[in-house]
Amino acid sequence: MSKVLKKKSHWTSKVHETVICRDKDGELNVEIKGGAENGLFSYLGEMKHNKINYQDGKLHTDELLLEVNDTAVSGLTIRDVLAVIKHCKDPIRLKCVKQGLTCWQLRSLESDKGQ
Repeated sequence: MSKVLKKKSHWTSKVHETVICRDKDGELNVEIKGGAENGLFSYLGEMKHNKINYQDGKLHTDELLLEVNDTAVSGLTIRDVLAVIKHCKDPIRLKCVKQGLTCWQLRSLESDKGQ
C-alpha cells in the first residue's frame, strides 16, 4: 500500500517583504539588534508601530532581517547593516523571516543569494 506524503512547506515561503519610509525626522522607528559581532544574525528589536510609515506589509519584533533593498545583510555587523539602511533611499524594502530556522537553512539562503 502506498502512503500519502504530506508536502512540507519550505521555510523560504515564510520570507516576507515590508516596504517602509522614513518619518519627517528621517527615522524608521525600528531598532536593529544582533549582528555578526555578537555571533547573531541581525534582527528587529523594539518598534514604534504607530510611528512607522508602512507602505506595504508589516514588521514584527524578533524577525530576522535578511535583505535591505535587495542587499543581503545576514552575517553583517550592526554597523554595516545600519550603513546599508542609511544609504538607501525611500521607500525601503525589508525582507524578513520569523526566527526559528536552523543554521543550515539560513546558510542555504546565503549561498543561494550568490548564484
